[in-house]
Amino acid sequence: MKETLKALGLEPKEASIYIALLELGEATVLQVSKKARIKRPTAYVVLQSLEMKGFAARVLREKRTFYTPEHPEKLVIESELRTEELKKALPQFEALMKKETGPRVMIYEGKEDVDRAYDDVFIQKGEMLVIRVIKVSKELFPGSFKKFEYKTFSPEYRAREILDNSDEARSYAEDIWKKHGKTYRGIRFIPKEFLPIEGDIGIFGNNVVITSPGKKYFTARIDSEEIARAFRVIFEMAWQSAKE
Repeated sequence: MKETLKALGLEPKEASIYIALLELGEATVLQVSKKARIKRPTAYVVLQSLEMKGFAARVLREKRTFYTPEHPEKLVIESELRTEELKKALPQFEALMKKETGPRVMIYEGKEDVDRAYDDVFIQKGEMLVIRVIKVSKELFPGSFKKFEYKTFSPEYRAREILDNSDEARSYAEDIWKKHGKTYRGIRFIPKEFLPIEGDIGIFGNNVVITSPGKKYFTARIDSEEIARAFRVIFEMAWQSAKE
């Protein structure tokens, strides 16, 4: 639940306070602070922030101040409205973006940061190519896997994956094919003689994402048309030797 609220833009303490409000209903700052196990001065500041963000409302009764949570359904409606407004303004924002020249290398470290490495794949058209161990990749990119559940695959947006030849990977493939079919979601499996493999490699647009799943989460994302083209050739060679 807290992860969902964080995705809506709340800080960890804001999420804790909002959940406490949902459980309490209408409550004073002191009651909320005790429920959320957060110091009263901090709870007061956080409640003001939630009020500004539209997650809570202030109620004055008998010279006392109470806070009440906004209904979750209202948050959904407001989120949809904000999304629509952003879509309308998107061409203006894109026009302001500085066009990058030359290759760029971005480094992501730490679990939450690494999970952002694939964010741009959801706004680009074309084909995404991936070589991965499914169990490791689900741990590395939980947010991205959740977003893919809502992605519509079509001639404009396709994906091919080369996965480890495990029971979990084959179960994942069956679930994908049941939901999306095989036309726009190609999946093959790495021959056993090449296993085990470490890491996760993704190619989309002009981007190559390489992740090390060692003790420290680490991802390098390279934005280069030439390097992406080279990795696509490597992927195609691997695809030819992969098993269906």
